[in-house]
Amino acid sequence: MINKNKVIEKQWQQFVENKELQNRQIREVIYNSWQRCKEFNVDPYNGRGERRDGNFLKRLRNANQVLIEIAEPFMRELAKIVKESNFVVVLTDKQGMIMETAGEGEIYKEAEKLNFLPGANWSEEQVGTNAIGTVLKIDKTLQVVGSEHYCKKHHPWTCSAAPIHDQNGKIIGVLNMSGYYKNAHLHTLGMVDAAAKSIENQFSLAAKNKELKKAHKFSTAVLNSMSEGLISINKYGSIILINQAASRMLGINRKEAVGRDIKRVLGEQKNIEKMLTNHKIFNDEEIAIHKNQEKIYFNISTRMLLSNSGIPDGFIIVLRKMKAVKKMVNRLAGSEARFEFKDIIGDHPDIKEVIELGKMISDSQAAVLIEGESGTGKEMMAQAIHNCCRRANQVFLSINCAAIPQSLLESELFGYEGGSFTGANQKGRPGKFELASGGTLLLDEIGEMPLNMQASLLRVLQEKEINRIGGIEPINVDVRVLTSTNKKLEEEVKKGNFRKDLFFRLNTVTIEMPPLRNRVTDIEKLVKHFIAVLNQRSDKRIYSVEDKVFDLLKNYSWPGNVRELQNVIERAVLLSKNGVIKVENLTAELKNNCVKDQKIKKVESLNFPLVELEELEIIMLKKCLDQSRTITEAAKKLGVSRSTFYRKANKYNIGL
Repeated sequence: MINKNKVIEKQWQQFVENKELQNRQIREVIYNSWQRCKEFNVDPYNGRGERRDGNFLKRLRNANQVLIEIAEPFMRELAKIVKESNFVVVLTDKQGMIMETAGEGEIYKEAEKLNFLPGANWSEEQVGTNAIGTVLKIDKTLQVVGSEHYCKKHHPWTCSAAPIHDQNGKIIGVLNMSGYYKNAHLHTLGMVDAAAKSIENQFSLAAKNKELKKAHKFSTAVLNSMSEGLISINKYGSIILINQAASRMLGINRKEAVGRDIKRVLGEQKNIEKMLTNHKIFNDEEIAIHKNQEKIYFNISTRMLLSNSGIPDGFIIVLRKMKAVKKMVNRLAGSEARFEFKDIIGDHPDIKEVIELGKMISDSQAAVLIEGESGTGKEMMAQAIHNCCRRANQVFLSINCAAIPQSLLESELFGYEGGSFTGANQKGRPGKFELASGGTLLLDEIGEMPLNMQASLLRVLQEKEINRIGGIEPINVDVRVLTSTNKKLEEEVKKGNFRKDLFFRLNTVTIEMPPLRNRVTDIEKLVKHFIAVLNQRSDKRIYSVEDKVFDLLKNYSWPGNVRELQNVIERAVLLSKNGVIKVENLTAELKNNCVKDQKIKKVESLNFPLVELEELEIIMLKKCLDQSRTITEAAKKLGVSRSTFYRKANKYNIGL
């Protein structure tokens, strides 16, 4: 070894003196390194590492904390093995910066002379050929002995180093063992290489554990951020995991729930029993759970966890509160309030008065009865009231009491349990009161509700709870009930068609929607609004309206009110040409309305005996009935709505 070193030393001398090497006897890897050192302008007679200050070393160690923690036990073990041989064990980062050392004795004094200490740079660029710097260049284990070092001050040394890689194969550091070259032995390199491989394995394992912890933390965060309750159980029904939403819904502690039987948490549920026994999963079933002497309904779905052999290994249970499910379904079905007070168009004092009244009572819990003829905007008013109250973000539902057969109205309002009557859904169905819980329910055409249903409604309004058809236990509901009708409920009470106690319960505040004929000054504004909306929804554009059109519109009685005006304008837009609505685009009924004034003048010119106004009304009603095929036709001849015609006929006891 010594004789060979003398040969290499002679060749080193020739190389640094720029002489041609005769019969080159140095290894290729060393020769290539010497050439790089020349290119780097490394001083071959120096070799001290450049040492940085303590703050740099602190940052360096912090950046490589995991690597240092893993490598330290291996470094101590290596130092213990070579304790009597005067070796020092060194760990560097991927740049060749020394981070930690292990060892003791005389060798440390020599190391200090060369700045072979933590915080020093031992790359090839800095100190020439050495095991640390050259390993970083070739990415292989290497032993550099004596004069193979490029710097003369290193010639008394031997260095054995191995690269350390991360899980992706990138160099993250170097493990090195250095001592006097007289003690050089190949087994030193083997020990360093084995230790470096062990550090790599530990580092890779630590990285995987970190990723697993990160994934676990992420999945836990996802599970706990879910609005749905999630319960994982094994094949025997014992709870393995429960997320925060489920623990809140069920009112149980997450840690205490783990290990408990699912039946103790959810109660005896037939579908859960079938799942555990027959491995039958299910979707969107409804279950009821008793909690604090209250019955709470949940929507429940399940999923199966299979082992590698395809055998059920456990189940996932997804819970949703029925209130949340109903809210979502209502929104998807379009059951929400779209209109606000700003959408009610008009400047007439009558409409401004009802808007102001609606705003005043919107955020109260007062019962509101909205009366008015068909087409006056009763539902718009109800939606505006809902959107202006604290329930605005909740459900708005509307049900037409006149459009549902009496036999089905009770189940529509209050729901039913599965199989409670012939044709009933076996899973049961919630009613409108349950679906609207937390929000607002509009009972449209309340005047058409049968008397027996009125009694049931009165009880719900008083008790704030409903009973499903076929159900035993009451269900609490928090619903603000608004009602609307085109009848005069007070008159219906007098006739015995409507319960007096329910009438007083429903009309804490009465809003009377004015008919369009009483606010003709708003017609022009309404027409422009409808045209603007239609211009946005279609390619056809309307730019103007003939003045004569407005004259005809203002002289019409509008039995269908604003809804009829909207239909008339939509038809006129479709039939218009060149972006102008003309008289010819209106309905025949409106165009014929222009002879109205002539008829009035003709009547004024006639001589006939004066009679009382009531007698004249009776004559006109009977005459129109005789000359008409339907009540609608008779009402149109008189220029009144069907409801007005009925009211007048009832007043004078005229048979229809």
